[in-house]
Amino acid sequence: MNAAEITKTVSKLNNRIELAKIDSFYKASLGFQRLAVLPVRVRKNINLACVLKGENNDNSMKEFLNTLTEQEFINWLKLA
Repeated sequence: MNAAEITKTVSKLNNRIELAKIDSFYKASLGFQRLAVLPVRVRKNINLACVLKGENNDNSMKEFLNTLTEQEFINWLKLA
């Protein structure tokens, strides 16, 4: 991803996190929130990778994204 896409993705993520702080109904894990703000192209690649690994869902990816720090997530976006 280029710098503009990364900035836009991180901005969307921060907005979702702020919304989750305000609205108690909107609770989700950090991994899910990070996965949800990714561009469609990246989401499709993740889903394909999970299918090729024999998984039925993307829970392993949510768990992976949940364990990353903010800087690690940004570095991972550079590779996506």
